[in-house]
Amino acid sequence: MGHPEGIITRGTTAPNRLRRVDRWLCATHAAVLKSSREAPLVVDLGFGASPVTTIELFQRLREVRADVEVMGVEIDSERVDEGIRFLKKCRQPADYQGLTFQLGGFELPTPRPPVI
Repeated sequence: MGHPEGIITRGTTAPNRLRRVDRWLCATHAAVLKSSREAPLVVDLGFGASPVTTIELFQRLREVRADVEVMGVEIDSERVDEGIRFLKKCRQPADYQGLTFQLGGFELPTPRPPVI
């Protein structure tokens, strides 16, 4: 892969900043998530300065579909590293199985097409 497509933004984010969007997503797209034959892949493109919104999205989507996979994709490698450090520090790593962080941009470096 070459350089990720896009530009680094200031990355405004905070805990619960996107809770309403997450709830809307869970309600509006629950049928899509539930109807997927394999574990559905959801991409959070450009998660920002902190991986917290991707982590919260993962937790909320898990209430709809227990095997959902969420990939936080960010163009800034330091932000991706912070997400990976979070996963490595987890006391209960099984609680976050299916959550990943990946360097990338609009080219979406995913192993398969995302459902959302």
